[in-house]
Amino acid sequence: MSKKAVRWGADVGCQTKVKPLEIRNDLSDHGLKGKRAQGYLGLSRQITKVTAKKDGRDGLPMSEAATPDEWSECEQQIAERAEDVRRGLGTWLTTTAASVRNYIADYTPIDIYPDQLREAIKTEENEYRHYELDDVNEAKETHSAAIIELQQFKLRHGDRIGDRTPDIKKNVEQAVAILIFIMILEGGFNALLFKDAQANGLMGGLMIAFGVSAVNVVFGVIAGFFGLRYLNHPALPAKIMGGAIAMIFILAGIFLNFFVAHFRDAVELGLLAATEAGTLGSFSMFSIAPGEVISSMFPNIFALESFLALGLLFMGLAVFGLAIYEGYDRISDRYPGYGRVWRKERRAYERRQEVRNGVRDDLSDYFSNCRLWFETQQSRHVAAKREIEKAMNLLETRRDYASAIAARAADQERSLKVAYRQAHRRARNANRDRLGDQAPCPEYFSEIVTPQLPPFDYSKEREQANKAIAAIDNNIKALNQTREWLEQHIQQVQKGLSSIEKKVADEISKVRDAKGATHVPVDQARRA
Repeated sequence: MSKKAVRWGADVGCQTKVKPLEIRNDLSDHGLKGKRAQGYLGLSRQITKVTAKKDGRDGLPMSEAATPDEWSECEQQIAERAEDVRRGLGTWLTTTAASVRNYIADYTPIDIYPDQLREAIKTEENEYRHYELDDVNEAKETHSAAIIELQQFKLRHGDRIGDRTPDIKKNVEQAVAILIFIMILEGGFNALLFKDAQANGLMGGLMIAFGVSAVNVVFGVIAGFFGLRYLNHPALPAKIMGGAIAMIFILAGIFLNFFVAHFRDAVELGLLAATEAGTLGSFSMFSIAPGEVISSMFPNIFALESFLALGLLFMGLAVFGLAIYEGYDRISDRYPGYGRVWRKERRAYERRQEVRNGVRDDLSDYFSNCRLWFETQQSRHVAAKREIEKAMNLLETRRDYASAIAARAADQERSLKVAYRQAHRRARNANRDRLGDQAPCPEYFSEIVTPQLPPFDYSKEREQANKAIAAIDNNIKALNQTREWLEQHIQQVQKGLSSIEKKVADEISKVRDAKGATHVPVDQARRA
Protein backbone atom coordinates (compact mmCIF):
# COMPACT_ATOMS: atom_id res chain seq x y z
CA MET A 1 0.00 0.00 0.00
CA SER A 2 1.26 3.47 -0.83
CA LYS A 3 2.32 5.74 1.99
CA LYS A 4 -0.25 8.25 0.77
CA ALA A 5 -3.09 5.71 0.92
CA VAL A 6 -5.51 5.48 3.82
CA ARG A 7 -6.56 2.01 4.91
CA TRP A 8 -10.23 2.85 5.28
CA GLY A 9 -10.32 4.08 1.67
CA ALA A 10 -9.54 0.63 0.26
CA ASP A 11 -13.12 -0.63 0.65
CA VAL A 12 -15.26 2.28 -0.54
CA GLY A 13 -15.66 4.48 -3.57
CA CYS A 14 -13.85 4.02 -6.90
CA GLN A 15 -10.77 1.89 -6.35
CA THR A 16 -9.19 2.35 -9.78
CA LYS A 17 -8.59 5.20 -12.15
CA VAL A 18 -11.42 5.60 -14.66
CA LYS A 19 -10.46 4.85 -18.25
CA PRO A 20 -12.58 5.37 -21.38
CA LEU A 21 -14.44 2.37 -22.80
CA GLU A 22 -12.56 0.62 -25.58
CA ILE A 23 -14.56 -1.99 -27.54
CA ARG A 24 -12.66 -4.16 -29.99
CA ASN A 25 -15.66 -5.64 -31.77
CA ASP A 26 -15.99 -5.39 -35.54
CA LEU A 27 -18.80 -6.66 -37.82
CA SER A 28 -16.26 -8.82 -39.62
CA ASP A 29 -15.86 -10.83 -36.39
CA HIS A 30 -19.50 -11.85 -36.76
CA GLY A 31 -19.52 -12.91 -40.42
CA LEU A 32 -20.46 -9.56 -41.94
CA LYS A 33 -17.85 -8.49 -44.44
CA GLY A 34 -17.82 -6.26 -47.47
CA LYS A 35 -21.24 -5.39 -48.83
CA ARG A 36 -22.88 -7.76 -46.36
CA ALA A 37 -21.71 -5.48 -43.51
CA GLN A 38 -23.73 -2.67 -45.11
CA GLY A 39 -26.95 -4.70 -45.36
CA TYR A 40 -26.72 -5.82 -49.01
CA LEU A 41 -27.71 -9.45 -49.57
CA GLY A 42 -25.68 -9.88 -52.77
CA LEU A 43 -28.60 -11.25 -54.84
CA SER A 44 -29.66 -9.96 -58.29
CA ARG A 45 -33.29 -9.06 -58.87
CA GLN A 46 -33.09 -10.06 -62.54
CA ILE A 47 -31.70 -13.49 -61.78
CA THR A 48 -34.39 -13.87 -59.11
CA LYS A 49 -37.12 -13.18 -61.74
CA VAL A 50 -35.62 -15.65 -64.21
CA THR A 51 -35.52 -18.30 -61.50
CA ALA A 52 -39.13 -17.48 -60.52
CA LYS A 53 -40.33 -17.93 -64.16
CA LYS A 54 -38.55 -21.24 -64.43
CA ASP A 55 -40.08 -22.44 -61.12
CA GLY A 56 -43.53 -21.26 -62.29
CA ARG A 57 -43.33 -23.24 -65.54
CA ASP A 58 -42.27 -26.33 -63.60
CA GLY A 59 -45.00 -25.89 -60.97
CA LEU A 60 -42.53 -25.54 -58.07
CA PRO A 61 -43.25 -25.26 -55.29
CA MET A 62 -46.53 -27.16 -55.12
CA SER A 63 -49.81 -25.32 -54.77
CA GLU A 64 -50.28 -26.80 -51.26
CA ALA A 65 -46.94 -25.34 -49.94
CA ALA A 66 -47.56 -23.26 -46.82
CA THR A 67 -44.57 -23.50 -44.44
CA PRO A 68 -41.10 -21.98 -44.96
CA ASP A 69 -39.70 -25.47 -45.33
CA GLU A 70 -41.82 -25.82 -48.51
CA TRP A 71 -40.65 -22.54 -50.03
CA SER A 72 -38.79 -22.51 -53.24
CA GLU A 73 -35.00 -22.76 -53.19
CA CYS A 74 -34.61 -19.15 -54.30
CA GLU A 75 -36.87 -17.78 -51.58
CA GLN A 76 -35.11 -19.86 -48.95
CA GLN A 77 -31.80 -18.45 -50.17
CA ILE A 78 -33.17 -14.91 -49.87
CA ALA A 79 -34.44 -15.60 -46.36
CA GLU A 80 -31.14 -17.26 -45.38
CA ARG A 81 -29.08 -14.29 -46.56
CA ALA A 82 -31.31 -11.84 -44.69
CA GLU A 83 -31.25 -14.00 -41.55
CA ASP A 84 -27.44 -14.14 -41.68
CA VAL A 85 -27.31 -10.35 -41.67
CA ARG A 86 -29.77 -10.12 -38.78
CA ARG A 87 -27.96 -12.82 -36.81
CA GLY A 88 -24.56 -11.13 -37.31
CA LEU A 89 -25.97 -7.80 -36.25
CA GLY A 90 -27.57 -9.42 -33.22
CA THR A 91 -24.34 -11.04 -32.00
CA TRP A 92 -22.38 -7.87 -32.76
CA LEU A 93 -24.74 -5.76 -30.71
CA THR A 94 -25.01 -8.40 -27.97
CA THR A 95 -21.25 -8.49 -27.45
CA THR A 96 -21.16 -4.70 -27.48
CA ALA A 97 -23.88 -4.59 -24.84
CA ALA A 98 -22.00 -7.16 -22.75
CA SER A 99 -18.86 -5.00 -22.89
CA VAL A 100 -20.90 -1.98 -21.82
CA ARG A 101 -22.47 -3.91 -18.94
CA ASN A 102 -19.07 -5.12 -17.78
CA TYR A 103 -17.71 -1.60 -18.03
CA ILE A 104 -20.59 -0.20 -15.98
CA ALA A 105 -20.14 -2.96 -13.39
CA ASP A 106 -16.39 -2.25 -13.14
CA TYR A 107 -16.90 1.47 -12.56
CA THR A 108 -19.97 1.33 -10.37
CA PRO A 109 -18.50 2.60 -7.08
CA ILE A 110 -18.88 0.90 -3.74
CA ASP A 111 -21.49 2.69 -1.67
CA ILE A 112 -20.21 5.33 0.74
CA TYR A 113 -22.06 5.92 4.00
CA PRO A 114 -21.04 9.15 5.79
CA ASP A 115 -21.49 7.78 9.32
CA GLN A 116 -19.37 4.71 8.67
CA LEU A 117 -16.77 6.75 6.84
CA ARG A 118 -16.46 9.21 9.73
CA GLU A 119 -15.99 6.36 12.20
CA ALA A 120 -13.35 4.78 9.97
CA ILE A 121 -11.46 8.07 9.70
CA LYS A 122 -11.49 8.56 13.47
CA THR A 123 -10.50 4.93 14.07
CA GLU A 124 -7.36 5.19 11.94
CA GLU A 125 -6.61 8.59 13.47
CA ASN A 126 -6.75 7.02 16.94
CA GLU A 127 -4.36 4.33 15.74
CA TYR A 128 -1.85 7.05 14.88
CA ARG A 129 -2.30 8.57 18.32
CA HIS A 130 -2.02 5.26 20.14
CA TYR A 131 1.05 4.43 18.11
CA GLU A 132 2.80 7.40 19.68
CA LEU A 133 1.19 7.02 23.11
CA ASP A 134 4.06 5.09 24.68
CA ASP A 135 6.66 7.59 23.50
CA VAL A 136 4.48 10.50 24.64
CA ASN A 137 3.98 9.03 28.10
CA GLU A 138 7.65 8.16 28.42
CA ALA A 139 8.71 11.66 27.39
CA LYS A 140 6.16 13.20 29.76
CA GLU A 141 7.32 11.07 32.71
CA THR A 142 10.97 11.79 31.98
CA HIS A 143 10.30 15.52 31.76
CA SER A 144 8.23 15.51 34.95
CA ALA A 145 11.02 13.71 36.79
CA ALA A 146 13.58 16.19 35.45
CA ILE A 147 11.45 19.15 36.57
CA ILE A 148 11.05 17.64 40.04
CA GLU A 149 14.79 17.02 40.29
CA LEU A 150 15.52 20.60 39.22
CA GLN A 151 13.08 22.07 41.73
CA GLN A 152 14.37 19.89 44.52
CA PHE A 153 17.90 21.03 43.70
CA LYS A 154 16.73 24.66 43.84
CA LEU A 155 15.04 23.95 47.14
CA ARG A 156 18.19 22.53 48.68
CA HIS A 157 20.57 25.16 47.27
CA GLY A 158 18.22 28.10 46.73
CA ASP A 159 20.07 30.36 49.21
CA ARG A 160 23.22 30.02 47.12
CA ILE A 161 21.98 29.99 43.53
CA GLY A 162 18.93 32.26 43.94
CA ASP A 163 16.36 32.47 41.15
CA ARG A 164 18.81 32.81 38.29
CA THR A 165 18.91 30.57 35.25
CA PRO A 166 22.32 29.02 34.44
CA ASP A 167 24.05 31.22 31.90
CA ILE A 168 25.70 28.34 30.11
CA LYS A 169 25.68 26.71 26.73
CA LYS A 170 22.78 24.34 26.20
CA ASN A 171 25.25 21.84 24.76
CA VAL A 172 28.72 21.14 26.11
CA GLU A 173 29.85 20.79 22.50
CA GLN A 174 29.44 24.54 22.00
CA ALA A 175 31.82 25.36 24.86
CA VAL A 176 34.29 22.74 23.64
CA ALA A 177 34.16 24.24 20.16
CA ILE A 178 35.02 27.68 21.58
CA LEU A 179 37.97 26.21 23.49
CA ILE A 180 39.26 24.46 20.38
CA PHE A 181 38.92 27.71 18.44
CA ILE A 182 40.97 29.75 20.92
CA MET A 183 43.52 26.93 21.08
CA ILE A 184 43.91 27.04 17.29
CA LEU A 185 44.11 30.83 17.38
CA GLU A 186 46.88 30.80 19.99
CA GLY A 187 48.64 27.94 18.18
CA GLY A 188 48.68 29.86 14.92
CA PHE A 189 50.01 32.98 16.61
CA ASN A 190 52.73 31.00 18.40
CA ALA A 191 53.69 29.21 15.19
CA LEU A 192 54.41 32.53 13.47
CA LEU A 193 56.73 33.50 16.32
CA PHE A 194 58.55 30.14 16.43
CA LYS A 195 58.95 29.52 12.69
CA ASP A 196 62.36 31.28 12.50
CA ALA A 197 63.73 29.51 15.56
CA GLN A 198 64.09 26.00 14.09
CA ALA A 199 64.88 24.31 10.77
CA ASN A 200 61.36 23.04 9.91
CA GLY A 201 59.98 26.54 9.46
CA LEU A 202 56.23 27.16 9.78
CA MET A 203 55.24 23.45 9.96
CA GLY A 204 57.67 22.80 12.76
CA GLY A 205 56.48 25.94 14.51
CA LEU A 206 52.86 24.75 14.21
CA MET A 207 53.63 21.43 15.86
CA ILE A 208 55.39 23.07 18.82
CA ALA A 209 52.84 25.91 19.11
CA PHE A 210 49.78 23.67 19.10
CA GLY A 211 51.30 21.41 21.72
CA VAL A 212 51.97 24.36 24.02
CA SER A 213 48.54 25.90 23.29
CA ALA A 214 46.74 22.63 24.07
CA VAL A 215 48.47 22.29 27.43
CA ASN A 216 47.72 25.94 28.21
CA VAL A 217 44.00 25.53 27.45
CA VAL A 218 43.72 22.25 29.38
CA PHE A 219 45.35 23.83 32.46
CA GLY A 220 42.88 26.71 32.31
CA VAL A 221 39.81 24.46 31.91
CA ILE A 222 40.88 22.22 34.81
CA ALA A 223 41.56 25.23 37.01
CA GLY A 224 38.13 26.70 36.25
CA PHE A 225 35.93 23.57 36.11
CA PHE A 226 37.45 21.39 38.84
CA GLY A 227 38.98 24.20 40.85
CA LEU A 228 37.17 27.53 41.09
CA ARG A 229 33.67 26.00 40.64
CA TYR A 230 34.07 23.81 43.68
CA LEU A 231 34.82 26.80 45.88
CA ASN A 232 31.02 27.39 45.64
CA HIS A 233 30.26 23.88 46.88
CA PRO A 234 28.55 23.73 50.31
CA ALA A 235 30.73 20.83 51.51
CA LEU A 236 34.05 21.84 53.11
CA PRO A 237 36.09 18.93 51.63
CA ALA A 238 34.93 19.91 48.15
CA LYS A 239 35.93 23.54 48.83
CA ILE A 240 39.41 22.47 49.97
CA MET A 241 39.82 20.17 46.94
CA GLY A 242 38.67 22.91 44.59
CA GLY A 243 40.99 25.49 46.13
CA ALA A 244 43.97 23.15 45.87
CA ILE A 245 43.26 22.25 42.25
CA ALA A 246 42.68 25.89 41.31
CA MET A 247 45.91 27.03 42.97
CA ILE A 248 48.00 24.24 41.42
CA PHE A 249 46.76 24.62 37.85
CA ILE A 250 46.59 28.43 37.87
CA LEU A 251 50.20 28.59 39.03
CA ALA A 252 51.13 25.90 36.51
CA GLY A 253 49.47 27.84 33.68
CA ILE A 254 51.14 31.11 34.64
CA PHE A 255 54.49 29.36 34.93
CA LEU A 256 53.98 27.69 31.54
CA ASN A 257 53.30 30.99 29.78
CA PHE A 258 56.29 32.73 31.42
CA PHE A 259 58.49 29.74 30.56
CA VAL A 260 57.44 29.90 26.89
CA ALA A 261 58.09 33.66 26.78
CA HIS A 262 61.58 33.28 28.35
CA PHE A 263 62.32 30.35 26.09
CA ARG A 264 61.47 32.50 23.05
CA ASP A 265 63.77 35.18 24.52
CA ALA A 266 66.57 32.64 24.89
CA VAL A 267 66.02 31.54 21.30
CA GLU A 268 66.31 35.16 20.16
CA LEU A 269 69.62 35.54 22.00
CA GLY A 270 70.87 32.22 20.61
CA LEU A 271 70.05 33.35 17.07
CA LEU A 272 72.07 36.55 17.54
CA ALA A 273 75.03 34.64 18.98
CA ALA A 274 74.95 32.06 16.16
CA THR A 275 74.81 34.84 13.59
CA GLU A 276 77.89 36.53 15.05
CA ALA A 277 79.76 33.19 15.25
CA GLY A 278 78.76 32.17 11.71
CA THR A 279 77.03 28.95 12.88
CA LEU A 280 73.45 29.94 12.09
CA GLY A 281 72.96 26.94 9.79
CA SER A 282 73.54 24.46 12.61
CA PHE A 283 71.54 26.34 15.24
CA SER A 284 68.46 24.67 16.77
CA MET A 285 66.26 25.85 19.56
CA PHE A 286 66.25 22.33 20.96
CA SER A 287 69.89 22.82 21.91
CA ILE A 288 68.74 25.27 24.61
CA ALA A 289 68.36 23.42 27.90
CA PRO A 290 65.05 24.04 29.74
CA GLY A 291 66.95 24.24 33.01
CA GLU A 292 68.92 27.22 31.76
CA VAL A 293 65.67 28.93 30.77
CA ILE A 294 64.13 28.30 34.19
CA SER A 295 67.20 29.61 35.99
CA SER A 296 67.16 32.74 33.79
CA MET A 297 63.57 33.45 34.87
CA PHE A 298 64.60 34.28 38.42
CA PRO A 299 64.88 36.47 40.35
CA ASN A 300 63.19 38.87 37.84
CA ILE A 301 60.56 36.84 36.01
CA PHE A 302 59.36 39.87 34.04
CA ALA A 303 62.80 40.54 32.50
CA LEU A 304 62.09 39.88 28.82
CA GLU A 305 64.33 41.21 26.07
CA SER A 306 62.22 40.90 22.88
CA PHE A 307 58.78 42.09 21.90
CA LEU A 308 58.04 38.63 20.44
CA ALA A 309 58.45 37.13 23.90
CA LEU A 310 56.11 39.75 25.35
CA GLY A 311 53.57 38.95 22.61
CA LEU A 312 53.74 35.27 23.44
CA LEU A 313 53.29 36.02 27.14
CA PHE A 314 50.25 38.26 26.72
CA MET A 315 48.63 35.97 24.16
CA GLY A 316 49.17 32.89 26.32
CA LEU A 317 47.87 34.55 29.50
CA ALA A 318 44.80 35.86 27.66
CA VAL A 319 43.97 32.41 26.29
CA PHE A 320 44.68 30.87 29.71
CA GLY A 321 42.31 33.34 31.39
CA LEU A 322 39.57 32.70 28.79
CA ALA A 323 39.96 28.95 29.29
CA ILE A 324 39.56 29.43 33.06
CA TYR A 325 36.36 31.44 32.45
CA GLU A 326 34.94 28.82 30.04
CA GLY A 327 35.65 26.07 32.53
CA TYR A 328 34.25 28.05 35.44
CA ASP A 329 31.05 29.54 34.04
CA ARG A 330 30.37 28.35 30.47
CA ILE A 331 30.82 24.59 30.24
CA SER A 332 28.49 24.27 33.20
CA ASP A 333 27.07 26.54 35.87
CA ARG A 334 29.49 27.97 38.41
CA TYR A 335 27.55 26.18 41.13
CA PRO A 336 28.36 22.44 40.91
CA GLY A 337 25.41 20.26 39.91
CA TYR A 338 23.12 23.12 38.85
CA GLY A 339 24.13 22.99 35.22
CA ARG A 340 23.70 19.22 35.08
CA VAL A 341 20.10 19.19 36.36
CA TRP A 342 19.25 22.25 34.25
CA ARG A 343 20.57 20.57 31.09
CA LYS A 344 18.73 17.39 32.00
CA GLU A 345 15.45 19.28 32.26
CA ARG A 346 16.10 21.09 28.98
CA ARG A 347 16.85 17.82 27.14
CA ALA A 348 13.71 16.22 28.58
CA TYR A 349 11.64 19.25 27.52
CA GLU A 350 13.09 19.20 24.00
CA ARG A 351 12.46 15.46 23.78
CA ARG A 352 8.85 16.00 24.84
CA GLN A 353 8.42 18.75 22.27
CA GLU A 354 10.00 16.52 19.63
CA VAL A 355 7.58 13.68 20.40
CA ARG A 356 4.61 16.08 20.41
CA ASN A 357 5.73 17.55 17.08
CA GLY A 358 6.15 14.02 15.75
CA VAL A 359 2.57 13.20 16.67
CA ARG A 360 1.42 16.43 15.07
CA ASP A 361 3.39 15.71 11.90
CA ASP A 362 1.97 12.19 11.69
CA LEU A 363 -1.56 13.53 12.09
CA SER A 364 -0.86 16.27 9.57
CA ASP A 365 0.36 13.71 7.02
CA TYR A 366 -2.66 11.53 7.77
CA PHE A 367 -5.11 14.39 7.26
CA SER A 368 -3.31 15.39 4.07
CA ASN A 369 -3.75 11.84 2.80
CA CYS A 370 -7.44 12.02 3.74
CA ARG A 371 -7.86 15.23 1.75
CA LEU A 372 -6.03 13.67 -1.19
CA TRP A 373 -8.32 10.62 -1.04
CA PHE A 374 -11.44 12.80 -1.10
CA GLU A 375 -10.12 14.84 -4.04
CA THR A 376 -9.25 11.66 -5.92
CA GLN A 377 -12.66 10.12 -5.25
CA GLN A 378 -14.46 13.26 -6.34
CA SER A 379 -12.62 13.30 -9.65
CA ARG A 380 -13.06 9.54 -10.16
CA HIS A 381 -16.79 9.64 -9.46
CA VAL A 382 -17.29 12.51 -11.87
CA ALA A 383 -15.19 10.74 -14.52
CA ALA A 384 -17.07 7.45 -13.97
CA LYS A 385 -20.42 9.17 -14.42
CA ARG A 386 -19.23 10.86 -17.59
CA GLU A 387 -17.72 7.68 -19.06
CA ILE A 388 -20.81 5.58 -18.27
CA GLU A 389 -22.98 8.08 -20.13
CA LYS A 390 -20.54 7.99 -23.04
CA ALA A 391 -20.68 4.18 -23.02
CA MET A 392 -24.48 4.27 -23.19
CA ASN A 393 -24.30 6.80 -26.03
CA LEU A 394 -21.94 4.46 -27.86
CA LEU A 395 -24.32 1.53 -27.34
CA GLU A 396 -27.26 3.59 -28.60
CA THR A 397 -25.28 4.68 -31.64
CA ARG A 398 -24.39 1.09 -32.47
CA ARG A 399 -27.98 0.03 -32.01
CA ASP A 400 -29.14 2.69 -34.47
CA TYR A 401 -26.43 1.61 -36.88
CA ALA A 402 -27.44 -2.04 -36.58
CA SER A 403 -31.10 -1.12 -37.04
CA ALA A 404 -30.26 0.77 -40.23
CA ILE A 405 -28.32 -2.20 -41.63
CA ALA A 406 -31.09 -4.63 -40.66
CA ALA A 407 -33.73 -2.38 -42.26
CA ARG A 408 -31.73 -2.25 -45.48
CA ALA A 409 -31.44 -6.04 -45.54
CA ALA A 410 -35.19 -6.36 -44.81
CA ASP A 411 -36.05 -4.01 -47.65
CA GLN A 412 -33.98 -6.10 -50.05
CA GLU A 413 -35.51 -9.31 -48.72
CA ARG A 414 -39.03 -7.95 -49.25
CA SER A 415 -38.34 -6.56 -52.72
CA LEU A 416 -36.65 -9.79 -53.84
CA LYS A 417 -39.54 -11.90 -52.54
CA VAL A 418 -42.11 -9.65 -54.16
CA ALA A 419 -40.23 -9.78 -57.45
CA TYR A 420 -39.99 -13.58 -57.24
CA ARG A 421 -43.64 -14.11 -56.45
CA GLN A 422 -44.94 -11.75 -59.14
CA ALA A 423 -42.78 -13.36 -61.80
CA HIS A 424 -43.74 -16.78 -60.49
CA ARG A 425 -47.48 -15.96 -60.61
CA ARG A 426 -47.26 -14.75 -64.23
CA ALA A 427 -45.46 -17.91 -65.24
CA ARG A 428 -48.06 -20.10 -63.53
CA ASN A 429 -50.89 -18.22 -65.17
CA ALA A 430 -49.27 -18.56 -68.58
CA ASN A 431 -48.90 -22.31 -68.13
CA ARG A 432 -52.25 -23.01 -66.42
CA ASP A 433 -53.49 -25.45 -69.02
CA ARG A 434 -50.31 -27.49 -68.97
CA LEU A 435 -49.97 -27.51 -65.16
CA GLY A 436 -53.55 -28.59 -64.50
CA ASP A 437 -54.07 -29.12 -60.75
CA GLN A 438 -50.76 -27.40 -59.94
CA ALA A 439 -51.73 -24.21 -61.76
CA PRO A 440 -52.73 -22.31 -58.60
CA CYS A 441 -49.92 -20.44 -56.83
CA PRO A 442 -48.62 -21.81 -53.50
CA GLU A 443 -50.72 -20.96 -50.47
CA TYR A 444 -47.97 -18.93 -48.73
CA PHE A 445 -48.01 -16.43 -51.61
CA SER A 446 -51.12 -14.92 -50.05
CA GLU A 447 -49.18 -13.85 -46.94
CA ILE A 448 -47.98 -10.29 -46.66
CA VAL A 449 -44.19 -10.08 -46.99
CA THR A 450 -43.17 -8.14 -43.84
CA PRO A 451 -39.74 -9.20 -42.51
CA GLN A 452 -39.35 -8.96 -38.73
CA LEU A 453 -36.61 -6.54 -37.64
CA PRO A 454 -34.54 -7.46 -34.54
CA PRO A 455 -35.65 -5.54 -31.43
CA PHE A 456 -32.11 -4.62 -30.38
CA ASP A 457 -33.36 -3.84 -26.89
CA TYR A 458 -30.89 -2.26 -24.44
CA SER A 459 -33.26 -1.48 -21.58
CA LYS A 460 -31.22 -3.77 -19.31
CA GLU A 461 -28.08 -1.75 -19.94
CA ARG A 462 -29.93 1.52 -19.44
CA GLU A 463 -31.34 0.28 -16.13
CA GLN A 464 -27.87 -0.78 -14.99
CA ALA A 465 -26.43 2.57 -16.04
CA ASN A 466 -29.15 4.47 -14.20
CA LYS A 467 -28.41 2.49 -11.02
CA ALA A 468 -24.70 3.17 -11.39
CA ILE A 469 -25.28 6.89 -11.93
CA ALA A 470 -27.60 6.99 -8.92
CA ALA A 471 -24.92 5.29 -6.81
CA ILE A 472 -22.35 7.80 -8.06
CA ASP A 473 -24.61 10.75 -7.21
CA ASN A 474 -25.23 9.35 -3.72
CA ASN A 475 -21.51 8.81 -3.21
CA ILE A 476 -20.70 12.34 -4.35
CA LYS A 477 -23.24 13.68 -1.87
CA ALA A 478 -21.74 11.49 0.89
CA LEU A 479 -18.23 12.63 -0.06
CA ASN A 480 -19.21 16.28 0.17
CA GLN A 481 -20.83 15.78 3.57
CA THR A 482 -17.90 13.81 4.95
CA ARG A 483 -15.36 16.24 3.47
CA GLU A 484 -17.11 19.13 5.21
CA TRP A 485 -17.07 17.19 8.49
CA LEU A 486 -13.38 16.31 7.99
CA GLU A 487 -12.37 19.96 7.63
CA GLN A 488 -14.21 20.84 10.84
CA HIS A 489 -12.67 17.84 12.60
CA ILE A 490 -9.15 18.82 11.46
CA GLN A 491 -9.66 22.32 12.83
CA GLN A 492 -10.83 20.91 16.15
CA VAL A 493 -7.83 18.56 16.36
CA GLN A 494 -5.37 21.32 15.51
CA LYS A 495 -7.04 23.64 18.00
CA GLY A 496 -6.85 20.91 20.64
CA LEU A 497 -3.16 20.28 19.99
CA SER A 498 -2.42 24.00 20.14
CA SER A 499 -4.33 24.44 23.40
CA ILE A 500 -2.56 21.43 24.93
CA GLU A 501 0.81 22.75 23.85
CA LYS A 502 0.00 26.21 25.23
CA LYS A 503 -1.18 24.70 28.50
CA VAL A 504 1.94 22.56 28.79
CA ALA A 505 4.16 25.52 27.96
CA ASP A 506 2.43 27.66 30.58
CA GLU A 507 2.77 24.98 33.25
CA ILE A 508 6.42 24.38 32.40
CA SER A 509 7.06 28.12 32.40
CA LYS A 510 5.49 28.41 35.85
CA VAL A 511 7.59 25.55 37.14
CA ARG A 512 10.86 26.63 35.57
CA ASP A 513 10.70 30.40 35.86
CA ALA A 514 8.77 30.93 39.09
CA LYS A 515 10.23 34.10 40.58
CA GLY A 516 10.17 34.73 44.30
CA ALA A 517 8.98 31.20 45.14
CA THR A 518 11.48 29.01 46.91
CA HIS A 519 9.64 25.79 46.11
CA VAL A 520 7.19 24.58 43.50
CA PRO A 521 4.85 21.77 44.63
CA VAL A 522 5.57 18.35 43.17
CA ASP A 523 1.93 17.98 42.06
CA GLN A 524 2.20 21.08 39.91
CA ALA A 525 5.42 19.77 38.39
CA ARG A 526 3.76 16.44 37.59
CA ARG A 527 0.76 18.17 35.98
CA ALA A 528 3.11 19.84 33.53
